[in-house]
Amino acid sequence: MRRVRIHLIALIAAGGLLTAACGGGGGDTTEPAPTTDTTSTAPTSTDTETVPAVSETLELTAPANSATTGFAETELTAPADTEFEIHFVNDDPGIPHNVQIFEGSDTSGTPVFAPEDNEMITGPDEVDYEIPALPAGTYTYNCVVHATAMVGTLTVQ
Repeated sequence: MRRVRIHLIALIAAGGLLTAACGGGGGDTTEPAPTTDTTSTAPTSTDTETVPAVSETLELTAPANSATTGFAETELTAPADTEFEIHFVNDDPGIPHNVQIFEGSDTSGTPVFAPEDNEMITGPDEVDYEIPALPAGTYTYNCVVHATAMVGTLTVQ
């Protein structure tokens, strides 16, 4: 019996606290009752992740017959030390192309950017490549399959 009485008293006390916290009492007040914010202000995982801001989108096109004629744009300019995007349009029906970027003019080494597994897109199709921030300088871009015909210069400044 004593245990039931303790629980009953605890429930009544909790109910009274809830009523007071919810502004119960029906009295005429001109100011709202002060409240305590119990929500957490700790950053969530999405608060701490930084989504890169793409400052600029460059347009690059592989027109029909580009395997022999090359990219439509052979010179591109991008901002230094800032991520940017290349919107690549492959208008060459049935032909796979991609874009990879090399430092300087030598395209025989390891690219500073290439799509994952040098993935191709077969035209007509398009893709957005997110390019990591590059230091100022001159770069060469090409298509891995048509490396000598599809080539251009990327100036990062």
